[in-house]
Amino acid sequence: MRASALPQAFSRRHQADQPAAFDRAVQIGPCHYPALVRVGRSAGDSLTEAVCGLGGERFLVVAASGAPARQVAETVAALAPVGKVLVLCGEQAALRLPAPTADTVVVAVGGRRTVLSVLGWARRSRVVSVPTTLAAMCDASVLDAGGPSGPGSRRGPSGPDGPRAPALLWCRPDLLEGPQHAGLYPLLRDVLAICPYHYESVARRLRADGRYEPAVLASFVALCLEAQAGVLTFDPFGRGPGSVLRYGQGTAQGLLLAARLAERLGLLDAAGAAAHLRLLAAAGLPTELGRKAAAARELVLLRALGNPGWPADRC
Repeated sequence: MRASALPQAFSRRHQADQPAAFDRAVQIGPCHYPALVRVGRSAGDSLTEAVCGLGGERFLVVAASGAPARQVAETVAALAPVGKVLVLCGEQAALRLPAPTADTVVVAVGGRRTVLSVLGWARRSRVVSVPTTLAAMCDASVLDAGGPSGPGSRRGPSGPDGPRAPALLWCRPDLLEGPQHAGLYPLLRDVLAICPYHYESVARRLRADGRYEPAVLASFVALCLEAQAGVLTFDPFGRGPGSVLRYGQGTAQGLLLAARLAERLGLLDAAGAAAHLRLLAAAGLPTELGRKAAAARELVLLRALGNPGWPADRC
């Protein structure tokens, strides 16, 4: 039987079993840590090997209440060969407990809010970040909690000299299930506002049905980690060049509104506005503004793709 004749579900399972690594080294201000972006059956071995280097013999897994059971189980299975593992389900309950001691490695399993909360809580411990959504994986290097998605107005889990960063980031895009429309915002934002030279490559791989091979999702995560490090390395709180991560204010609708406003103000040309529409359409996202679009005064605008201008309230 030819590969093209295989049932689609079988083909996707086969692709998910193929090992692939898209690891990156993340530098955010004074913080430097490895990001393991892995897919395939051997992906768990990478976490086992990496946590051995952290020197801990006890692991406290803080799992968000809605964290997928499979992702929690894969994390625990990777930690078990190294030391004792305790799992706390529901970060709110865990965060009411006394902070763990320095000899405990804390593992945050959940979305971006869970990871940031645990980083702020476990200040004496090394923290391993295990994001469980595509959006959290793609925004994993944004450590300041300011704004709906990205740095800016509010302090995140930070110390006096910079952000509080994890000791290790472990991303498993092959464990994501179902269409991934909701998780694409960081990718679209970064391509439009930071690295438009990736535009055509990303546009060709976007799917309107939101279903991707694991290796494609892993490449998207790696691209975002690189793009964000490029603006946050010397601006960890996002008050300068890093403020571009507020572009679109956390939603695809925000990207569309920002493009239309910038075009109307004469900052962005018609080609730049059309590029937004093309990318949103390729990703299967709405290309018309809804009733709940963000307030214009909150938006960072572009003068061209990859060339951020200023917040709209300064126009």
